Amino acid sequence: METEPVIVSFTDKSTGTPTKWKWTFGDGTTSVQQNPIHKYSKAGKYTVTITVTNAAGSNTVTKTGYIQVTAKPVAAFSASPTSGKAPLNVKFTDKSTGTPTKWQWNFGDGTTSTKQNITHKYSKAGTYTVKLTVTNAAGSNTKTVSGYITVKK
Repeated sequence: METEPVIVSFTDKSTGTPTKWKWTFGDGTTSVQQNPIHKYSKAGKYTVTITVTNAAGSNTVTKTGYIQVTAKPVAAFSASPTSGKAPLNVKFTDKSTGTPTKWQWNFGDGTTSTKQNITHKYSKAGTYTVKLTVTNAAGSNTKTVSGYITVKK
């Protein structure tokens, strides 16, 4: 997996001494160079095709999902309920984008978790700030919601 944007150098390894090349990069662009360099700007999986031609004819090779470009994740979450009497069980739901592979919750009461979705028990009255950091191959992102959970006596 590569992080966005990514620049890829393609190398023609065809046999039969081709005289023409047509590359299709899977993002709507093409090239007629023998060994093109291409920039992928958006996250996704891209299928790459090369068609080579010589005096005897042409041949095509397609590699499905050959290039994978990953976007940095964006942390987001919800909680339910956000207020109530102690002890209060709060269900936290990850709503992050960018396909995170790691989660780090800080519930504001001195406890943490690395689960994607979790129910956390607040034992003491107070107002708590919740923080979620999500990570993938492209990097990490943190969302902090100040005073998100209110626990009453």
